[in-house]
Amino acid sequence: MTSPPVVVGLDVVPEPEEASRYLGYPQGRQPQARGKHRLAELWPQALALLAPRGAYALVSRSAAAKVGMPEPGETVAVAVVTIGPALEQEISRRTAAGVLLDALVLDAIGSSAAEAAADALNLELCTTARSHGLEAAPRVSPGYGAWDTACQPLLLALLPINELGIHLTSGAMMVPRKSVSFAVSFENPGHIGPHAPTQCERCGLIRCRHRVAPADCG
Repeated sequence: MTSPPVVVGLDVVPEPEEASRYLGYPQGRQPQARGKHRLAELWPQALALLAPRGAYALVSRSAAAKVGMPEPGETVAVAVVTIGPALEQEISRRTAAGVLLDALVLDAIGSSAAEAAADALNLELCTTARSHGLEAAPRVSPGYGAWDTACQPLLLALLPINELGIHLTSGAMMVPRKSVSFAVSFENPGHIGPHAPTQCERCGLIRCRHRVAPADCG
């Protein structure tokens, strides 16, 4: 079973704390004064350059196994998101001009935005799973665990990447770079370990406008 792909626009608001983490500052630590100042100044400019979109399709276990997904469920949602090319083009422009701090800060914002886009589409997939009477397992991506990045072309062949403006390099890397591919198994309730977590427990985003369950920060 393979459903027709669905293309969606995404409401993405990355967190400054997440961008700071991509700059090398773990949770609770702030960038140095100069970096913090540029992050605040560049933030609205970066957000104006985002064009987050995604696509997903529901496929069978056998189809997911053929693209290398480890231990797929009976039904799997394969997905990809991107923030579009504009921010990366600005990063390249500032790098070429030698404004390296700005390029570094914009790159961190872009990384946090790409992850926020993946989280947003993952949340939609959790809702889709519920509509089928199923639970969504945590998302997995090529390059993590046993899923080889060499499988990336096979995964993206199931999705309308041209419509999203995504293409692959000869090394199977996505362009725009700030794109994320992943898959989510849909399982019968109770089959995801001894306790089937809520979508908020799976998500892990503590400061999320959509959160409906308390976060466990312990």
